[in-house]
Amino acid sequence: MTLAEPPIPPRVTTMPPSATSPAAFDTTPVIVGCRRTAIGRSHPDRGLFRHVRGDELAAAAIAGAVAASGVDPRSIEDVILGCTQQRGEQGGNVARAAALMAGLPLAAAGSTINRLCGSGLDALARAAHAVLAGAERVVVVGGVEHMHHLPMDSAIDFHPRALARSSRGALSMGLTAEHLAASSGIERDRQEAWALESHRRAAAAAAAGLFDAEIIPIDAHDEAGTLVRATRDQSIRADTSAAAMARLEPVFLPGVGTITAATSAPMSDGAAALVVMARDEARRQGLAPLARIAATAVVGVPPAAMGTGPVPATRKLLDRAGLRIDDIDLFEINEAFAAQVIHNVDALGLDATRVNPRGGSLALGHPLGASGARIATTLVHALGRTRGRYGVAAMCVGLGQGIAVLVEREPS
Repeated sequence: MTLAEPPIPPRVTTMPPSATSPAAFDTTPVIVGCRRTAIGRSHPDRGLFRHVRGDELAAAAIAGAVAASGVDPRSIEDVILGCTQQRGEQGGNVARAAALMAGLPLAAAGSTINRLCGSGLDALARAAHAVLAGAERVVVVGGVEHMHHLPMDSAIDFHPRALARSSRGALSMGLTAEHLAASSGIERDRQEAWALESHRRAAAAAAAGLFDAEIIPIDAHDEAGTLVRATRDQSIRADTSAAAMARLEPVFLPGVGTITAATSAPMSDGAAALVVMARDEARRQGLAPLARIAATAVVGVPPAAMGTGPVPATRKLLDRAGLRIDDIDLFEINEAFAAQVIHNVDALGLDATRVNPRGGSLALGHPLGASGARIATTLVHALGRTRGRYGVAAMCVGLGQGIAVLVEREPS
């Protein structure tokens, strides 16, 4: 299986500045608020949200983002949520259900979408497209996943023909990561060093209160079963070490593999939401935008090379925006696996200090449908604190896809 990337299409203009918007309106899509829940472990006995439903997490994130933004709820036209397991408590159009639970006006519609791991980021992109086109003025977006209540590998039946040009091994994200590590020469010790740094950064950010502005406290249960207000991501390990990681056995290829539980994102429960609106509508409501959505991109890659998706997606994104890698201040690249994000960093030639500066999903957790909205939320908050101008959120996606979104901080 080759890891060759598809050619980048000719540059086209997307998400233009206000000068090119329709004369009557400035339809530039801007983010005016973004919040998330803490991320809990998907564990039946010790998970933060083992007694909280997924739709409750989504409703909390929506209500938190709307309140933080200051938007007039009566102006919200649609709610778009990403979710990969759309059944049970996340079925029946969880976006609409969560919007109702969050107390949004009945006039606010709702739609649930699925681009697997990229679902939450795709929701953000779709809202930006609708606002830019003038189809909608105010949209709440986000994502949710409760991987304890609704495991990722249950109730799924892929048709054999879907993998006729690949391998059934492509259905295992772990095996695709092992394939990427072997084909790219990414050794186990380098993967563990990345994971260790992810935990170090996340622990330092949490201790410094850098997540306080993005996390909405909600009721949960600690490992002893006591009712608590969840304000910290449960999987961050400030006490982990290289020695502890080195003792772990490979998860997907016992005895010969390089990927362990420490270098794989933990299964997680959580939700995140952002409020997207036209710049002139934000101005009319007296709201100060945090960032504008400057460009979006999606790509397909071979399913067995799933982890490479952020590379062509980011290149396509920057080509559309007329920017270079060096123009980007911060990157949030989802850490499904250490091997995957290391490949992305190497292939794009990134400065690792600008990638996931507050830690990534290896430490924070990866609630599939919510992760794209989570990394976008973290990125917007980090740009605001560091006063950076441009940020890129990018993700690999199951069955061979990549997605990326470019945001530009609005001057304050």
